[in-house]
Amino acid sequence: MDDQGGDSVSVSVSVWRMDGAALAAGYVTPALAGVKALAGWGAWLSAPGAGAARSAGLWTGLAIGVALFSWWAILRTRLEVGPEEIVAVNPWGTHRLELREVASVRLGMWGAEFQHRDGFQTTAHALRDFAGGTTQNRRFAELQAALRANPDFSPQ
Repeated sequence: MDDQGGDSVSVSVSVWRMDGAALAAGYVTPALAGVKALAGWGAWLSAPGAGAARSAGLWTGLAIGVALFSWWAILRTRLEVGPEEIVAVNPWGTHRLELREVASVRLGMWGAEFQHRDGFQTTAHALRDFAGGTTQNRRFAELQAALRANPDFSPQ
């Protein structure tokens, strides 16, 4: 038994998140806007005035907006392959797909594309190629290896 009151079971879950230039942009862009906002508030403290407060307030709002957008579109996005299901967290929602429902998987323009046995498709944006000239083949090979290692995955 573990502390949370269940049997202790070793479960392997593979997780992929955005990487490369997209990940760097997800952290650096909000940080730069935040630094500009702090500088604006510092300027307002040294010389209080309506113009300085307005500028600092606008930069603060922009920094908050950029941080939320970066989190929503880049930092939150992930792909999880567990023992029974695939979870793709994309900007517009979370998709859960049982491994036995997957007919095939391929690397598409918007990420890993899971073809369902009923004809539908789920795309995992975490393997998306944001950095123009780079390839996602290494990460896609890792995904395929994780899927092949799972006994519930049986592509057509």
